[in-house]
Amino acid sequence: MKGKKNTGGPFSYTFRKKAVPWCILALPMAFTAWLKYYPILSAFFISLFKYDPINPPGKFAGLSNYIGMFKMQYYWDAWKNTFIFLLLQLAMCFFIPLIQALFLNELIRLQKCLTTLYILPALIPTSVNVIIWKWIWHPDYGVANQIIKFFGGQPQAWLSDPGLVKFCIIFPGVLGGGLTVLLYLSAIQGVSSDIMESAALDGCTGFSKIFRIILPNISFMIFIQLIMCVITTMQLLDAPYMYASGGPSGASTTQGIFIYNAFNQDLNYGRGSAASIVLLFVIAGLTMLQMHFEKSEKE
Repeated sequence: MKGKKNTGGPFSYTFRKKAVPWCILALPMAFTAWLKYYPILSAFFISLFKYDPINPPGKFAGLSNYIGMFKMQYYWDAWKNTFIFLLLQLAMCFFIPLIQALFLNELIRLQKCLTTLYILPALIPTSVNVIIWKWIWHPDYGVANQIIKFFGGQPQAWLSDPGLVKFCIIFPGVLGGGLTVLLYLSAIQGVSSDIMESAALDGCTGFSKIFRIILPNISFMIFIQLIMCVITTMQLLDAPYMYASGGPSGASTTQGIFIYNAFNQDLNYGRGSAASIVLLFVIAGLTMLQMHFEKSEKE
């Protein structure tokens, strides 16, 4: 009969409807498993050996790479530095962009101009940005010390000072975090105008509007940015390495630099892989904890 669907046989309409998405996703899923999950399994496998790249995998070591790594003070110092970087990142590159977006949303005339100015620093390559800021932090002729001298302060060593180097590495993100500001701003402007108008009619303005209307309605964006901030900071490698190579005296050595040095300086692939696996589990645990709290708040 004309117009009747073929419901019989292995290639029926229902079967094709279910099979087509899997056929489309098969290749991406295979590449994801090969390029993402296979290296993780390989790293765990290598961490169980005193790995010999010439005659792989080398002598089986069991958990000795983990035990030896846990006995190293340098390893725990790297964890301490990583969490300090995380706190600084949350304070300066997570909360401050949110505050900037809230103020930027209140502007009318200069909003588009300032939005453009915010995004421009994000277009500068990381290597160029590091060169500029290393010149700014230079103890002899850097702009930072010139400003301090102008206000009567004492010049600082900045990147050579173990107490200041972490701040110097994270601070450029405040000025170069324009993309985060724009993401927050787009989420704020996406809040329904009906909700905003109703709140204004009810007398909900100022800080009350921010805490009762805006922030609850953009919580999804705040949550995503929080997860991304934690993940990227826990994996931090490029900025501390380019600014100070993990120095001075290991003050900017993160877990990323510890793993990099284990592979490239010590040539200890077993220890580097063990540190990578531990870092993976810590990041996964923190992410699941964040998702648990987010789910609890919604319920």
